[in-house]
Amino acid sequence: MKKALSFFLIVCLAITMCMSSYADTFNWAPAPQAEEAAAEPEAVAEAAPEAEAEAEPEAEAPAATAEVIDFEDGNFAFLGVSTLKGNADPAAVLSVVDFNGSKALKVEAPAKFPYVALNVEGLLGDRLADVAAISASFGADSASDGNFYAVSGKIYTYTGEANDETVAGWSVYMAKKNPRTIVTQLPAFVAGAGNALVICKDDQAGGDPEAIYLDDIKFLDAEGNALPLDLSAEYVSADSGKDLSNLVALVNPVEFAGFTGIAGSGWGQNGLEMPEDFLNALVPGSVVEIEYESADGTIWAVMPWATAGWSRIAQGQAAINNSKNIAQIPYEKFVEVCGEDKSTWGAMFQCEAQTDWTVYAVRVGQRANQIVLKNAVEFPGFQKSAGAWAQDGLEMPQEIVDALVPGSVVEFTFESEDGNLWLVMPWATAGWSRVAQGSATIIGDKCYVTYEQIAEVCGEDKSTWGAMMQAEGSSAWSVYGVRVGQKAEFYGLTNLVEFPGFQKSAGAWAQDGLEMPQEIVDALVPGSVVTFTYESEDGNLWLVMPWATAGWSRVGNDGKDVADGHTAQVTYEQIAEVCGEDKTTWGAMMQAEGSSAWTVYSVAVGQAIK
Repeated sequence: MKKALSFFLIVCLAITMCMSSYADTFNWAPAPQAEEAAAEPEAVAEAAPEAEAEAEPEAEAPAATAEVIDFEDGNFAFLGVSTLKGNADPAAVLSVVDFNGSKALKVEAPAKFPYVALNVEGLLGDRLADVAAISASFGADSASDGNFYAVSGKIYTYTGEANDETVAGWSVYMAKKNPRTIVTQLPAFVAGAGNALVICKDDQAGGDPEAIYLDDIKFLDAEGNALPLDLSAEYVSADSGKDLSNLVALVNPVEFAGFTGIAGSGWGQNGLEMPEDFLNALVPGSVVEIEYESADGTIWAVMPWATAGWSRIAQGQAAINNSKNIAQIPYEKFVEVCGEDKSTWGAMFQCEAQTDWTVYAVRVGQRANQIVLKNAVEFPGFQKSAGAWAQDGLEMPQEIVDALVPGSVVEFTFESEDGNLWLVMPWATAGWSRVAQGSATIIGDKCYVTYEQIAEVCGEDKSTWGAMMQAEGSSAWSVYGVRVGQKAEFYGLTNLVEFPGFQKSAGAWAQDGLEMPQEIVDALVPGSVVTFTYESEDGNLWLVMPWATAGWSRVGNDGKDVADGHTAQVTYEQIAEVCGEDKTTWGAMMQAEGSSAWTVYSVAVGQAIK
């Protein structure tokens, strides 16, 4: 692309001398390059940068004044794979290859869809606010069957102080227009706000998924001029936090000391003897968590010294997140293979996978389901700090009092030196009262105290609790926010079975879905859970069984949906309650529905960790 364009510029040089304003309008090339080409017409246009590189072999970083990302130097450190969206493939692969006569960035995804994020602030520096548009060349391969299929995708921008999302489309729809240069108008970026730009491929008209190619990327100002870029910038992921989809939270986790960077080849095992504190934490209700990477996303445990013999644990049965970089194995999975008597398990703990793998951390802790608050009410102004055994808080506004009902929970976002926090009701009729001291559910930076825990200490009559709510801890603590809402829990899921092809979208109160393949029907058993990866305008999503013998049936709506805007879960038992105990009467069609516009990226069925 770049080479062909350069040759075209040389041919058109005479025209540009007469029509300089016309050439400026199309922003073809900087004038110095054109003059150099005119002086040496016999030289190939791209030879000049190579000669310059030979003259200055010390130059390591790309020039800060580059106006186009053409990938000719092989550098793409300023961009990376994003997993911000639910249908993003964390295993997407980026590389620089030859395409259409020049270098280009090849983007391929083995499973879902590839998302490529650019460090716009690093690339543009103090010119970030001048960006008005992006120009880029999009290309596609012919499919493995020899046919060319139209491909398309989106350009997401996250701009302004609030990182508001905007979406524009791109497509390459004909072989004779492949590659295709597309100019997309952009909203205003704000420096220091974490603004981002993400390019994805999300559709192909037929054939097996093929790679796409990006090239000749320019950021343009309002006049259409290419802005200078610092190609020495490095990509920093804008995706926040760990992906905890399909997983439980670990309470009081114990790290497996030294289990960092341990690796193996496909079907190769490697590990360490278990330290005493790790072994002691392996008790009923505990879960072993493995942070890892592997070529195919698999991982499991091996107990090679077990009395029962060399033993694989949870092969194909671990709970694995959507990013396929965290796996969890419940204590009960070890018991299934090695027996109830932990002393017979042997001291050696190893990992194994079907492909090359590396483990970055192993830990064990008591499991707690991830909690989501329904109809949450903010406690305004509850930002407080105090030392160990000191209390601070506020009188409860009426909306907080009203939200404290059976099934509700108080959620503190906090930090403390020892990780502990609980609630104090100092004006209770029953007297100054600590609630859930040592028994609050602590998950990361969240502390949860239930309505029932308060009632156990202060009495069933909420009017006797007193109007003051405080926090307290056994070390210095800070609370950054408090909410009250109905408690709902996400289950961790093992033995996950993917529902192939379930990528659907619809408007508010509209349904869409697919007939269930046999593997999904087989996975729907007592204790199983249907899990959706999705997004919707109001955060709600549930399931519809339109062909049920009991009639067209919504399942999990009316506030019963466990959903946080990214993940929604509906249990087998919820379906059975609506459609009947006999699974053969449910009908073969499964659909999704929401109370606002929604998009489902994936559906799976797994067995709940309980």
